[in-house]
Amino acid sequence: MPAFMLKKIVLGNFAKGPVDPKMADAIDFMVDRLESLNQGELASRLTLNCQNSYVEPHKIKDLAVTIMDVFDQSALSHEAKEEMYKLYPNARRAHLKTGGNFPYLCRSAEVNLYIQIHLRQFHGTRYAAINLDMVSAEELEVQKSHLVNSANDQ
Repeated sequence: MPAFMLKKIVLGNFAKGPVDPKMADAIDFMVDRLESLNQGELASRLTLNCQNSYVEPHKIKDLAVTIMDVFDQSALSHEAKEEMYKLYPNARRAHLKTGGNFPYLCRSAEVNLYIQIHLRQFHGTRYAAINLDMVSAEELEVQKSHLVNSANDQ
């Protein structure tokens, strides 16, 4: 399929109508990025995005999962979101009031906060996002007390 048709498909999923300035900037940025892709790159990304793939939830039931979602319009249907919630009933939910298809761009502070909250449970473990040498002794004590309190609550 020609590049202009592929771009039209992608652009059809972007928010229409009035949006707040940060969301408009995010959409403009993504349109600029879209324009920089050639036909092959765009076709391969769309193929990956539309690929029918499935992660068997029972195989990751012991992993910490956080599902980030927006309450406003996004490319994911309400049904797809509900199905995901059913498949991962123990997942934490991080809800953003707005953010559209690109919350990581237009609501980056909130998204980063949710990521930090998700990663906090791994402090002091081999799965930590940062090396323990980079964490102050005070922060380590705080995290240890959180772990002890969590263990006592269970």
